[in-house]
Amino acid sequence: MDKPESDTGPGKRSTSRAKGQAVKKPRTRTPGLPGAGPGLAPTAQRLLDAARRLLSRSGYNSLSVEAIGREAGENKALIRYYFGSKSGLLVALVDGLVSDTLWQARQRLSALSSTEDRSRLVVDTLEAILNDTQSYRLLYDLLPRLLETPSMARQLAELYRAYRDLNTRALWGDRTEDAPVAVRDLAAMTVALTDGLAVQLLAEPGSVDIASTLALWRSFVETVLASMVAPDQAGSQPS
Repeated sequence: MDKPESDTGPGKRSTSRAKGQAVKKPRTRTPGLPGAGPGLAPTAQRLLDAARRLLSRSGYNSLSVEAIGREAGENKALIRYYFGSKSGLLVALVDGLVSDTLWQARQRLSALSSTEDRSRLVVDTLEAILNDTQSYRLLYDLLPRLLETPSMARQLAELYRAYRDLNTRALWGDRTEDAPVAVRDLAAMTVALTDGLAVQLLAEPGSVDIASTLALWRSFVETVLASMVAPDQAGSQPS
């Protein structure tokens, strides 16, 4: 990704307006998809990393564009360029909390060949996310604020829709548009189970036997999947 004219170094501002040059329009959406892998420009990644440090150190109220830019050593205007707005950066930050785990899950998608493989991937990913308690603590600091603002709530809804789609692909295959309603329901329930268990574990660590709970969930997923045949297992789409 090419850097904008204003991205000339930490804290430096572009002189393109003075020279009469056209200024590039800002990005209008959060870059990338859940688990899509490394794709952010280095400057954008520095801004996200800075926002995460501030959130961890001082809480949500510390996340002003000025503070984020200062923490990253970058011009605060670059937040608008790379993320469209502070709202876009915050939604990207939510996704960034689990992006490494989802990236690893996406790398395993092409190797899935059985119901057992599919259920194992979904449950392994769920468990890996739950084990990152620090990220979930930060997530729950962000969520209430994001839901208060309609524009951020819409972006968050898109992000969660993408999480459900990723689960659907893991359970059914690439032709997610042909997935039965039951498979889509499993995908949504997996997201809900992850978030719900995380709340309980943050409130009372050790209060839930994660291994036992996930084993039961995996058994349920396999039972549902066994009642149907995924396209890539049958070699053709169901009628």
